[in-house]
Amino acid sequence: MGVPTMRMGLVGFTDERQLRNLLATRNRNLQWERWPFMEADALWVNGAQVQPLRGSAVRVPAVDPGKPATILNLKELDRPIAFTLPITNGYFTPPLAFDPHRVDQVADVLNQFEAMLLDTAVELTLAAELAARRRELASPAYHLSVQGRLVGIVSASGDVGLAQALSPYELAHADWAGRPAAGGEIPGQFRRTTMAQVMWNYAMRHSEEDLLPSRYRNGIFYWRRMPAVPQRWVHEEHLMLISVLSTGPQTLASVMDATGLSEAAVAQALAALYFGGSITTDPRRAAPARPVKPRSEEGWPSSMTSGFIPRVSAPPSRPVRRASSEMPTVPQPLEPPEDK
Repeated sequence: MGVPTMRMGLVGFTDERQLRNLLATRNRNLQWERWPFMEADALWVNGAQVQPLRGSAVRVPAVDPGKPATILNLKELDRPIAFTLPITNGYFTPPLAFDPHRVDQVADVLNQFEAMLLDTAVELTLAAELAARRRELASPAYHLSVQGRLVGIVSASGDVGLAQALSPYELAHADWAGRPAAGGEIPGQFRRTTMAQVMWNYAMRHSEEDLLPSRYRNGIFYWRRMPAVPQRWVHEEHLMLISVLSTGPQTLASVMDATGLSEAAVAQALAALYFGGSITTDPRRAAPARPVKPRSEEGWPSSMTSGFIPRVSAPPSRPVRRASSEMPTVPQPLEPPEDK
């Protein structure tokens, strides 16, 4: 496995070519690519365009005339940020600034960003390993070791533990060993996370990989609960699907019809919801469906309302035992834990 590719948002730059070249040539620890700033892991902001506002907020005028400016609250920002020199407004002191024409300063700011994003990079590496191994994993728990040193534990319960200061490179070259359920206990000194968070982030970054189990592509599935991930990770496309799913049993085709999204977009969002524990193919585990309000004659349906009316077949009768065609197509450690 290669090192993860992190995403850099560029804000307020008329010409991004030099900055894109700087990102493209970085491969010391992690790789970088330019990305829309709303979903980026880190931000570079044009310091010459920054206008300070009240408190810790700043305004960056849009490059394209007619488009709204970008407002950033530096105290509430949940990702690394740096401003390019020069800073032309004397009332603004950036938390971190660098000269993009000086190689040493570019390297320093990227080193700082990569240290701040180490946990994210490690989790993306783990997710890539899980996705690559998903057809061969079958044990209740796995111990991950590097030269005999335990560096990670993955449990079928959904719990994940990772050693502190573990690098993506070490994790990518770790040995995996199956263990019984008792081996899923996570040492106190390990950093804890969940399978839901690890795989959700990976699924939403890798549209080229088909991570949705085939039973969700070919059969009926049901809404269970809100995903077990931070609320800020739930985007508009997820809310659209949640609005449809909560009205009753669905198929891939019915969700596409109700949302107007492409098959690829629906499959990717469903894969994230699957790993987040939000959907199931077992009607016994489904949440009660909410009533569907009549479609309004005016206005557009919203993902926050019940304006979508899905076309689905009647739910199947309650099964006593699932047929082989309904059994999981991914191994147990990748299955979101079901409620008992």
